[in-house]
Amino acid sequence: MKHLVIAGGGFAGFWSAMSAVRQATELGKRDMLKITLINRDEYLGLRPRFYEADLRGTRVPLGNWLTPLGIDLVIGEIGSAVPASRHIRLVGGPDISYDQLILATGSRQTYPDSVGPDHLFSADTFEESAALDQHLRALTATGFPTPASRTFVVVGGGLTGLEIVTALPSRLERLAPSIPGFAFHLIERAPEIGLGYAPDARRHIVKRLQHLGITMHTGQDELRHEKDRLILAGNQQLSAKTVIVATGFTASPLAATFRGPRDDLGRLAVDAFLRLPEHPEVLAAGDVSLAKTDPDHYAVMSCQHAMPQGRTAGHNAVRLLFNEDPIPYAQPRYRTCLDLGPGDALVTAGWERRVKTIGPEAKAIKTEILTQWICPPADIVNTLAMAAPVIAS
Repeated sequence: MKHLVIAGGGFAGFWSAMSAVRQATELGKRDMLKITLINRDEYLGLRPRFYEADLRGTRVPLGNWLTPLGIDLVIGEIGSAVPASRHIRLVGGPDISYDQLILATGSRQTYPDSVGPDHLFSADTFEESAALDQHLRALTATGFPTPASRTFVVVGGGLTGLEIVTALPSRLERLAPSIPGFAFHLIERAPEIGLGYAPDARRHIVKRLQHLGITMHTGQDELRHEKDRLILAGNQQLSAKTVIVATGFTASPLAATFRGPRDDLGRLAVDAFLRLPEHPEVLAAGDVSLAKTDPDHYAVMSCQHAMPQGRTAGHNAVRLLFNEDPIPYAQPRYRTCLDLGPGDALVTAGWERRVKTIGPEAKAIKTEILTQWICPPADIVNTLAMAAPVIAS
């Protein structure tokens, strides 16, 4: 009996488990393989949806798929890994040994050096998004009596920050339709908003922010935060009871347990098969993996790359356990879909992020992605069919 352990139950971990079952069944080895998935709770969180006002349906029980497929779910926090003896150590729990490990523990929110998490909000996890929702509802109950209570600041102008800030005006309007005078601010350290996008895409993003009445502050690489006050460059001050941080992510600290090169986000370099070169019994998938999608580009931290990497990692882990050749990971096509509030979104093509579609058509695509593409089918057969590691060109 071989033991495959999957550390992490996000997109990469979930699809690793599905692909592993699929491949073990195809090889006729399912009864010779034990699969254990370790996660901090019993849910697959649909992280790209955590900026939404209504959090219902933004996470689904892992047991809906793991239990029928005979995959063990261990709920707990992973404290460390011991590669030399092939063990995972749980905080306050037992060690779990493995023959093959898939590291899929994802990433976590980063904070600017001078801006700590105290008195701040985030949409990184379900719990943090729920805390933001409770905060907004508590402000609503007070009637927003002060300018600071009616001021909302998002720090970080990447995809997550843009989706959060463009959703806020309609979100507050629904919560408090009779309250006038809300103010929205977007803080970005780069000299321009949307710097990673092509010029036509940047123009659309800025136009949309202006339409929604969102004040943009660029070149803000030095911030200080005190309770209910954010101090910007030039000593400009914003009094706000709601400051939401969306300044990017760094790889799970568990990655530091393993030897090998990594990038400045802490992601572990992997070979073409998603293995760690210095730990061939370990594969890394998702936000913890520095994987090449093609000869010229590395994957970004997104479900777009985490899901196919999980499918490849699960497939390869099983093949390696039973002395079969693994397959290389490749994902040459790159698209982004940015939500820009009610009735609008931006779909881009290529690594240059050129405009492909905007407006209601793009919004429909975004809605389909969030409600269909990133959530596994309820039917087990269809889920396993989707777990095949086949990447469209």
